[in-house]
Amino acid sequence: MSLMSITIDSTFQASVVMPVHNHPELLEKNLSSLSSQDFSLKDFEILVCDDGSTEDIQSVVEKFRGILNVRLLRQQQKGPAAARNLGIKKSTTPIIVFLDSDVLADQTLISRLVTALHQNEEWVGAEACIKPIGGEESPLWDGPVCYNGGRYHTAAIAYRRDALFKARGFDETFNMPACEDVDLAERVLQMGPIGFVPEAIAKHPRRRITLRTHWRWRKFWRYEMILAKRYGFLSFPEHPAGPYPRLRVALAAVVTLPAGRFIEGVKYIKHKPSDGMLACLYALFDVFCGFLALPSILFSYIPPQRNYLSNHIEDTGQ
Repeated sequence: MSLMSITIDSTFQASVVMPVHNHPELLEKNLSSLSSQDFSLKDFEILVCDDGSTEDIQSVVEKFRGILNVRLLRQQQKGPAAARNLGIKKSTTPIIVFLDSDVLADQTLISRLVTALHQNEEWVGAEACIKPIGGEESPLWDGPVCYNGGRYHTAAIAYRRDALFKARGFDETFNMPACEDVDLAERVLQMGPIGFVPEAIAKHPRRRITLRTHWRWRKFWRYEMILAKRYGFLSFPEHPAGPYPRLRVALAAVVTLPAGRFIEGVKYIKHKPSDGMLACLYALFDVFCGFLALPSILFSYIPPQRNYLSNHIEDTGQ
């Protein structure tokens, strides 16, 4: 699809694209926070992109009809990257704000992101400040954080719609919530800067880490490997992967990351012995998980970068 064929509806200034999979109670809190924005409710639409939920999402959306310009889009479960692409294709505005469905938006979040893009014409994106809420500051709790920019979390970030089309959308190869936002940002950054807007604040709940969490995280190493092979960095651009990216990711999976988490657990023992010891045990379990991830790190194929906002495939597989 050429950019000249993209339809822009001037009725709204921005579209909020929000992937959701179950947890309607969190979605309700999110939509409630959006209904209190200082940005005119007539100037933005909300696209709730249901990624194959088995819980009742529709009743929550219906509750806010008439208060917000909200639409419910549905797809079979494909992951958050595919859900966001659905929202991009169905949006009709020049600015798209991505929010996670469990985020609470401060009253000025949307207005500050949209205003920042209007005032900085060279920016292709505007990144919000993400603050954790709930839980504890400990090795046993986790959540995305962005205090100084450069994290590119789609929990709260805005992009120009034309830049998203030039970047070919989110790579749906990343079918779990891991690395797909950084993969997109790296392609968008080739067009211009993604600015940081510290006054635009989103609050993201922490989640309790369990053994099951670490077991699920082992699957993320394949995505880390894709980033390392495509762009030459681990997780974020400031961490170069070096000349042997597969070996660098393998080392991180089996040694570097587990060691860092073990040291963090040891330090936390002084504050809360039981949690510190449990964190150390989880770190040792990470070594085992890292070994299980080695085949996908060392031998798996790098998929082609498909244009998910059209049907064209660019063969950049390795």
